[in-house]
Amino acid sequence: MSSVEIRVAVAVLALFALLTAFPEAFAQYDPWATSGPALASPTAEHLVGTDALGRDTWSRMVYGARTSLLVGMLATAVALLIGGSVGLAAGLFGGWIDEVLMRVTEFLDSIPSLLLALLVVAVWGPGVVQIALAIGVTGWAGLARVLRVGLLTTREEKFVLAAKAMGASKARVAFKHLLPHAMAPVLVLVPFRIESAIIAEASLSFLGLGDLAYPSWGGMLRDAQPFLREAWWLAVGPGVLLLLTVFGASLLADYLQRRADPRSRHVTDYLSATVAP
Repeated sequence: MSSVEIRVAVAVLALFALLTAFPEAFAQYDPWATSGPALASPTAEHLVGTDALGRDTWSRMVYGARTSLLVGMLATAVALLIGGSVGLAAGLFGGWIDEVLMRVTEFLDSIPSLLLALLVVAVWGPGVVQIALAIGVTGWAGLARVLRVGLLTTREEKFVLAAKAMGASKARVAFKHLLPHAMAPVLVLVPFRIESAIIAEASLSFLGLGDLAYPSWGGMLRDAQPFLREAWWLAVGPGVLLLLTVFGASLLADYLQRRADPRSRHVTDYLSATVAP
């Protein structure tokens, strides 16, 4: 990846972070308040026009960034917690524990995560926290596999064998030597997981399962559907922000992956890594 590409990624994600941290500085209107005529076209007063209720579209886009980041970060944290625990147990203990955990992981990974998230949200009900948890508990399988592969590979390294020969306990070997090195490819996947969570949240909101108390890019795209011909800007605005955010996260994930392993081609190559149980 060239320096230009990583600068683009950083610039896009920095803008996304600023919109999330300081929405009041970028949004002129209350995202829920009527601020103009319904379906007004873009003007200097309303940069991306207004929706069917007369609400400023740009302000809703800005506050929607906060929803996306919250869901992305929380879902990724949940996925790391579950996937890290499963991968750690499978890689360290081996034997029947590894066999059982990997069969469960493979089964869950064979089911589309969005479908599982739909089922979980249908049971738990809509809400930002519920959506984030649903995405997190259905998206940890790949992280578990990657950590397990890293542990199985690292435990044969010379520095690990030397630590064992010097009498280091199993716990010290695991947490002092194995885990820090095996976690590198997992951390590389963090931007990729955040990106996937943002897409999943937008998809769920588009399907009507989002939290109506918070603006959402997916919800805005759903609301724009009936007005695509007469008010195209309602869909273009949130769609462009969603595209730029995902694009920036993908570039960052690819950059981190290449820094960690220059021989591989893409961050998703880690997801296809397998070690015979």
